[in-house]
Parts: sequence; structure tokens; C-alpha cells
Amino acid sequence: MTIINYNVAAQRAATTMTRNDKVMNNAMSRLATGLKLNQAEDGAATIGVYSGLKVQGMSTRAGVDNLNNAISYLRTVDDAGAAIESLLMRMKEIAVEAQTGTLSQDQIDALDVEYGMLGDQWDRIVANTKWNGVQVMHGANKSIGFGQGDVVELQIDDWQSTAYNGDGNVDNDAVGKIATGATAIAADGGGTTLAFDFSGTDQDIDAEGDATNAMTQIDNALIAIGKSRAELGAQINGLKASADSLVDLADRYESNASAIGDTDYAAESARLATAQIVSQAATAMLAQANAQKGTVLSLLQ
Repeated sequence: MTIINYNVAAQRAATTMTRNDKVMNNAMSRLATGLKLNQAEDGAATIGVYSGLKVQGMSTRAGVDNLNNAISYLRTVDDAGAAIESLLMRMKEIAVEAQTGTLSQDQIDALDVEYGMLGDQWDRIVANTKWNGVQVMHGANKSIGFGQGDVVELQIDDWQSTAYNGDGNVDNDAVGKIATGATAIAADGGGTTLAFDFSGTDQDIDAEGDATNAMTQIDNALIAIGKSRAELGAQINGLKASADSLVDLADRYESNASAIGDTDYAAESARLATAQIVSQAATAMLAQANAQKGTVLSLLQ
């Protein structure tokens, strides 16, 4: 039947072209962005899962950054602690030299000056050691969040030469742990549990008895500092293990999100090529369908 009011072939070709244009546009959008889920309608059932996995991956990566910063923080404390430990070793050597009776008083006084200057350097190290502008040697513990609501507490000892634990319990975290193990304030005569004080005459080694007391005090401090540095190393190793674990977890989150939401370029390229061919064919058929109606004019001539 020959009619002209409704061109069925042309309408079907036009409908096919419209639908095919949507396929091409969708394929080109995915290829351009690298994402399969550019709009909610692209995956109504999975868009929430995809977004959740992305957020989990991002927050876990941020947690890894926090842990790495904490490791750097602790290493800063440990490096300064190692410097203080070296100072104390030299101070012990000086105290031993000052203990002998074969030196003149002037020579002992010279050793005493060096001893005091090394103590002053200890105080300068504590005052000037900072991380991101924050003083790190005064025994302020730090809370580190690493995602999923988890928090780890960094235990930082007080490295000040004058610091002491007033309650006599060096393991009492409520008072604060002292790197040197001192439990009492510095006083004349020295002692194994006394803090240091280089601001006055408490730390002089210009007499044999003072030198002997200083040796005992330094020995006690070196033992405690070794323990403090060991605790720093243990915390660093623990944080490194946690960071490695979180990196693996972030990889899994991101891998799962990628499987759900990223473009499969091979599949989308094939889909785009098919859509382009269909579009060209539909355009040709639309032209043929429109031309076909022109034959009706020949019947009217």
C-alpha cells in the first residue's frame, strides 16, 4: 500500500538514530572520563557501593599519611635522644677523668667547664627540637587517627634534663615518664634518682666526690634513656606495620571500586564503533525512506 501521511520506514530509522545517539553519547562519556558511573542512572544499584568504596579508600590513604607523619615525629624524638645519649657518654668520660688525683685543680676546673657546656647543649637540643613547629621533647603524648574511627596514642617521654617524676614512680603515665628515669629534683651531692640541673652548682664535678656522684647519676640516666629509645623504636615498628596493613586495605578498596565504576575501554570502544556504524546505516536508510515517498509524484503525473 502506497501512502504519504505516515512514513513508517523513515520513522523507524529516525527512532533508531535517536536511540543509537544515546548509546554513542554514553560510550563517549565513559571513554572521556574513564568512569562507567558518571550519573546515578548509569548504575542505580551500584552507585552507592561505588561511592562508599571510594570514600573508604580515600580515608584509609589519609590514615596512612597520618601514620607516616607519626613515624617521622617519633624519629625526630629518637634522633634528638641519640644526640643527648652521646652527650651523656662524653660527660661520663669527663667525670671519670675528673675523679683522678693526678690532675691539677685547674685541669679539673677545665673538665668541669666542658661538663657544664655539654649539659647546656642538652638543654638546647630539647628546646630546639621541633616537628612542624611543635616541641617534641617535653613529654606530650599525641593521638593519631588512622581511619575507621581508630586512634593510636604516641607515648613520648620528657627529655628535659631537669625533669623528674614527683611521685617516685617512673612508670606512672599519669605523671609522665621521664627519659632519664629521675624521680626527684636535682640537689647537691647527686644521686642515682635525681634529675640534672646545669643552671647552678648542683652538677659541678670539680671535686672528687662530685665526680663520683655524677658518674653514678649518668649511669642511671643512660640505662633509662636506652629504655626510652627502645620504646620509641617499638612504637615506630608498630606504626610501620599498621601503615603497611592500611596500604593493603586501601588497595583492596580502590581495586573493588575500580571494578565497579571504571570504564572498560575495550568494551566501550567496541560499543562506540558499533554505534557509529549503526548511526551511518540508519542515516542512509532514513534518506532512502524519504526518497521512496517521492515515487508517489510519478503516479500523479
